[in-house]
Amino acid sequence: MKKKLLLAGIGVVTVVVLQAFLAAAEQATYVGLEKCRGCHDKEYKDFQARKFAKAWTILEMRGKSTDAECLKCHATGYGQPGGFTSEEATPHLKYKQCEACHGPGSIHANNPGDKAAHELMRTYVRDKDVCIQCHVCMKTHKAETFE
Repeated sequence: MKKKLLLAGIGVVTVVVLQAFLAAAEQATYVGLEKCRGCHDKEYKDFQARKFAKAWTILEMRGKSTDAECLKCHATGYGQPGGFTSEEATPHLKYKQCEACHGPGSIHANNPGDKAAHELMRTYVRDKDVCIQCHVCMKTHKAETFE
């Protein structure tokens, strides 16, 4: 009888731990590019060479750094819990950064050896269909005069 209770207790503990992990994964927060850079310097250098690394500068040049339509593609996590809200409040999330495509990175950043957290970051792009969220707007850029 004691063995059955012990095994049942282990099952409950496992379920509780799994539920806690899933809840935490849903509550990941944005940490910003510099946090990612600490471990991913090669990827950071690749990012710096890409056009979207200049996204914020372009908004500023065009006077659009507070335009909600522009921010959803030119800032990280705009409109998402804990994402970019303004240059004053969340300056670490300006630009289109790592987390714009890979999702909020706090869980991975706080425990880089956690394979489940790494997998969530890796598959976020596909699972959330992230690319189309910005690239659907690119036709607009070709038609705009930005005056």
